Amino acid sequence: MSSILSVALAEPAFAGSESPEPAPACVSLYESWRYTEASSNCAYPVGVRVVYRDGATGLCYTLPPGASRTVGEGYLGAHGHPGHLDLCEVS
Repeated sequence: MSSILSVALAEPAFAGSESPEPAPACVSLYESWRYTEASSNCAYPVGVRVVYRDGATGLCYTLPPGASRTVGEGYLGAHGHPGHLDLCEVS
């Protein structure tokens, strides 16, 4: 019974999952103990979200050309070190 429950609880994480694309090379990721930041050198606005090494994802943020902003918590947060940035669409 407990194995059925654990599968049932894990399923929503995979349901409806898309194949996100990584952020383009014109977007950089910087991490510190407190914050994860992204910086854009793209010629166009780009939506990005941080993907942590544990698989968790952050919120989606739009980066205008030349902008930098905090996009997630640092490596001492609940999810540890960020892994990379994925493209996303701000709703």
